[in-house]
Amino acid sequence: MATVTDIARHAGVSVGTVSRVLNGATNISPDNLDSVQRAISKLGYKKHLPAPKPLMARKFAAGDRTGNIGMVFAGAGQAWTNHPLFAAYTLGVEQACQQSGVHALVEISSDDSVLPRCVVERKIDGLLVKSTSTVPAFVKQLPADLPVVFIGLNDPSVALPQVAPDSLGSGWLVADYLWQRGHRRIAFVCTNATHPQFITRQQGIEGYLRQRDGYDPALVIMRKAEGDDSKSRRSAPESTPPDLEAEVKQLFFRSAGQRPTAIVTANDWMAHGLYRALARHGLRVPQDVSVVGFDNMEPLCAVLEPALTSYDVSFAAQSKAAAFDLFHLIENPAHRQENSVRLVRGNIVERQSVQHPLPVGSSA
Repeated sequence: MATVTDIARHAGVSVGTVSRVLNGATNISPDNLDSVQRAISKLGYKKHLPAPKPLMARKFAAGDRTGNIGMVFAGAGQAWTNHPLFAAYTLGVEQACQQSGVHALVEISSDDSVLPRCVVERKIDGLLVKSTSTVPAFVKQLPADLPVVFIGLNDPSVALPQVAPDSLGSGWLVADYLWQRGHRRIAFVCTNATHPQFITRQQGIEGYLRQRDGYDPALVIMRKAEGDDSKSRRSAPESTPPDLEAEVKQLFFRSAGQRPTAIVTANDWMAHGLYRALARHGLRVPQDVSVVGFDNMEPLCAVLEPALTSYDVSFAAQSKAAAFDLFHLIENPAHRQENSVRLVRGNIVERQSVQHPLPVGSSA
């Protein structure tokens, strides 16, 4: 009886190509597919079906491909599915899949200890894990040969590929944007002091200002989030903007020359809360103080009055890049355990919340 090697020799292709044809893979050129099918017909090859393999023994190799990848939002509840972040991340993955002829199976996982369903049911060739600050517990249970790429994580100690925003660079660029427009008293306000990306954004701003001898630690307010360590904090997005009354008092209840002329918030949702607190104290944006956010969340930035200038973190670009990295790992098993962090840079989207600062003591 003819073997796979016989088919490959007769068709003039590799054994791997014959294996992919026999298992219904789609990433095969029409010429090679035709040659293999002709050889199978001529030599009378009959595929031998092996006994089913246990889940953890299953090999995610070329011959077992499903044509699917999984994407799991770790530590997130169903409420996140209505959030713009969820839409942006899934959009990037779908774009990459459409370009590559692959399907994405997207899951929400509120319990980090439970394996994603797409893994348990053996439906995928690789897995994307959206997680910002921690490695979910289920990662230790994944098959050793399953390709995995993290989205949003930037942790050099994790021995798996990661794609994350260039938070340090984004902070630097926002500081430069304001500096070039005449601002020298630049504040940073954050209501979640332990969030990795928020920390790094502040560090980027601080680094830029220190190089220009313009850094004032009194203008940095990093508040620890309420319930900072609880799972409920991550499982659903906040329903109301944070109250920044105390932060506004701390920044503006001082002499005019010590007040900020611009405030950067760690994200757009915090900017929303800042707008409210500033308005309660009769402070106008941008006449009295300019404001810049992070994330460029539509439609929030557009509906704020005035419309918020924000740094677009390019969530879709991150997930799209991660998907292409995953495709590469599926094709190149030797690279699957490489420790790498790829940073994706975004851009500032200008609206109406920034203007050149007025001289101290003057009014618009």
